[in-house]
Amino acid sequence: MLGKISSPFLVLVLSLGALVGLGASRPSLQQQQSERLLDEGIALLARRQFSEAINVFNRFKQTNPRDARPYFYTGMAEAETGRLSAAALELDEAVRLAPQQLEYLLFQANLFARLKQKNHADDVLAIFRQAGNADHLDASWVWLLSEVYYRLERFDDALGALDLLEKRKPDDPRLDLNRGQVYALQSRFDQAQESLQKSLAKHPDNPLAHFESGKLLYLRGDLPGARKALLEAVRLDQNNPQYLQKLGAVSLAMKEIDEAIGYLERAADLDSGSAEVYYSLGQAWQRKGQRAKAAEYGQKFQKLKQEAEQTEEIERQLARGERMLDEGKDGEARAVFAQVVQADPDNWPAHGYLAEMFLGAGDLQKAWPHLAKMESLDADSVVGAWLMARYWHQQKQFEKACFYAEKVRLVRPGHAQLRHLLGSAYLGLNQPEKALAEFEAAVRLAPERADYRADLQRLENRKRQDK
Repeated sequence: MLGKISSPFLVLVLSLGALVGLGASRPSLQQQQSERLLDEGIALLARRQFSEAINVFNRFKQTNPRDARPYFYTGMAEAETGRLSAAALELDEAVRLAPQQLEYLLFQANLFARLKQKNHADDVLAIFRQAGNADHLDASWVWLLSEVYYRLERFDDALGALDLLEKRKPDDPRLDLNRGQVYALQSRFDQAQESLQKSLAKHPDNPLAHFESGKLLYLRGDLPGARKALLEAVRLDQNNPQYLQKLGAVSLAMKEIDEAIGYLERAADLDSGSAEVYYSLGQAWQRKGQRAKAAEYGQKFQKLKQEAEQTEEIERQLARGERMLDEGKDGEARAVFAQVVQADPDNWPAHGYLAEMFLGAGDLQKAWPHLAKMESLDADSVVGAWLMARYWHQQKQFEKACFYAEKVRLVRPGHAQLRHLLGSAYLGLNQPEKALAEFEAAVRLAPERADYRADLQRLENRKRQDK
């Protein structure tokens, strides 16, 4: 897939160096110290020390809550550790604070695509359909743009991004490889084969190009040609289960049963979760007359297939519930999320939606089981902590509300509603000085909120009367 040959993570990080500059005016000492802290986080990020980088970015946020950069870089770090939902939340904040920063929008679209939220990704990508916007991106980001389009199956747009890259680096072998992949999915087989041959001529030691060529030749019925290409892919990357599986399938089609079983068993050892491998193994053992072994692998295939179908159905239901929320159909959305939780009790997003809806309705009794389950699944979630803070605040358990709200403040100091809630909780604990600082922060972050200003004014008046 395109993701295996797109620009490496480190290139994306370093390409954003210009975004970290101090600007034309002479910075204050405090600004210089803050920038050094941000530089430290970026250096940790580039070295793939993600937890350490996130901690540094969270420190930077405390003194710079309206700066979009630490949220963006935290999102990159979270994405690299596989926490895509957490990464998406960070990018939401980065985009809110810097809505015209193209790299932020593109990385947000990338996360939506990886989370299979196609409509959201398409909405974000609209800006890149405007003439000239993609031209402003560094080449490494145009590679990511092509990959996002590929994930979303917007193949003509993916080809357009590759055309833009060709103007900058016409001899890059990845261009021909990526075009070959796209053409193959469009069933433009002649163009696909021509592009892959060009890529291999420029870079003959790329196993992915040989693999793609082998897949294409297999589709076109050229089994000897497919076998030759796949053998070369496996020679160059011996531990890739996908390459071994496809080589096994081609060997099976050529009636080389023992050879096929050898490749497929190697693939199964490397990837025990591949339904395709077990299907091919079942077919191979069936042809050898080993019905018991064929049945064993057939059962494994059926189990994995059913699990994949169930996962896909849950994802469809979750997306359906999200669309209903967007359309204001809260009751219908709640019913869909309840179905998701019934089918998948560990589905964190569905519990999150239900918890938030019940909290909003003031039904704390129904909210609690979802909140407790969310915490058991992901105790470090910012969203989970925020919902817990709201729950305990509504219960007037202010100490517990403060505990969760303070966890959120570490990573979301620019969240005005959180700062106001925390101030209210401090008041409930009779800590007016702490409450004053939080109310001031809430007003500073959301000056349009008359209720925040009124609460701050009341507390200031109370302090004057107490003197």
